[in-house]
Amino acid sequence: MITKITYHIMPWEIDYALMSFTQFKKSKYYLDPNDRVKIDTFLNLSSYIIDWDKSKLPKEFFIQKYKDLQNLLCNYEHTPFIYEGDECWGILDKQRMAYDKEVDYYIELCPDMYFQETLISSLIEAAKLVPNKYFVITPQLYKMWDYTWDVLVDNQYLSIPYDQWDKIDLFDVRWDLKSQQPDMSLRPINVSKWANWFDLYNKAFYEEMIPVHDDWNGYGPGDTYGMVISEYAKSKGVDFQQYVLEGQTIFEYPVGPLKQRNFTSAYRDLIVTKDVPNQRQVFESKFNEYVNEGIQMLIDKKIIC
Repeated sequence: MITKITYHIMPWEIDYALMSFTQFKKSKYYLDPNDRVKIDTFLNLSSYIIDWDKSKLPKEFFIQKYKDLQNLLCNYEHTPFIYEGDECWGILDKQRMAYDKEVDYYIELCPDMYFQETLISSLIEAAKLVPNKYFVITPQLYKMWDYTWDVLVDNQYLSIPYDQWDKIDLFDVRWDLKSQQPDMSLRPINVSKWANWFDLYNKAFYEEMIPVHDDWNGYGPGDTYGMVISEYAKSKGVDFQQYVLEGQTIFEYPVGPLKQRNFTSAYRDLIVTKDVPNQRQVFESKFNEYVNEGIQMLIDKKIIC
């Protein structure tokens, strides 16, 4: 099997890249030698977003640091990409560039997420057991801010009050995983719920059911779009299923003691961002249009009748 991991980095996230790349390096030892894992990384230095002339750190600093970090990915088929243009470029463009005829599974990962070094191999091995034509596998989470996330939450954290979700020290979660070593299992769920934090998608789902539209660019809630489309397709009898990989819990670093001053703060203090339209709001203003186009695409592809 061939899996591709895609990883988008804004310059202020460069230290998270160090932490993720270190985990990638450790993860290699747990992979089945018959499985190929490609990693596409994208450093986004868009001058549409960042005023480099006014910033105290030059883009060359981040380019050099990004190149140095790539040494940690020497055991993978790594493809680096640096965007230095002046257009609104981002995660949606990254997804479009990542499509690969060789790949069986895609994994999207946010830079600020902690994950165990066994997670990649566990996701791939779990995916081999799934019979559905279209599917998503998501690790468990710590408690989140509302009940809609509970379907993904690790059972030992379900009793945490919603208003306390960001008070946890992430390294307590890490200790729980290391000390308890919970058994892993796949649990199907009846709703679509993910956030592109560290999810595995099979090729048919990623490329055929929720491909990036031609006119999408920059950033937008493509995860929400994917959830709406998958729910609609499933209601029409399409063989789609989401699973939770129990025994593997991920969570973001900037909570608890890192909430106020996290690993991006020093860089953000020295980088000047431009006053540009909010990309999420732009996407959401056309959300219903995109969903209708996506449903028509499913009809045209005969995924649904």
